[in-house]
Amino acid sequence: MPNVVVTGGVLACSHQGQIRLSAGDGRLTVDGQAAVVSGQEAGISLATDSPGVLVPCPLTTNAGPSPCTATLAATSGVSTKLTVGALGVLLDTATGSATNPQDVSASWKISDPGQRKLTADG
Repeated sequence: MPNVVVTGGVLACSHQGQIRLSAGDGRLTVDGQAAVVSGQEAGISLATDSPGVLVPCPLTTNAGPSPCTATLAATSGVSTKLTVGALGVLLDTATGSATNPQDVSASWKISDPGQRKLTADG
């Protein structure tokens, strides 16, 4: 079964940029870290100056850097069985699209759920 994603988990774009997740719902915690619920993965920028960026999105063009500017809501990997406030928790199998003006196929995935104790069915 996939692991539940918590704050401190890491999301990576398809260009290998990485950001530590900081938003979660404290009604469900694992080792003191709040579970990330559906919707909290959206709108995250992997640009150099964004809070929590571990590795900025490295995509460049002839015009210069072109980082992924926003993640879109998960298209898979949200639990339908484990919910917090009627929202499914994000699982480490979660993926979605990312906004990048130079790469319309940009995407994201969870590279580290932030914990390995709590699992859930999809």
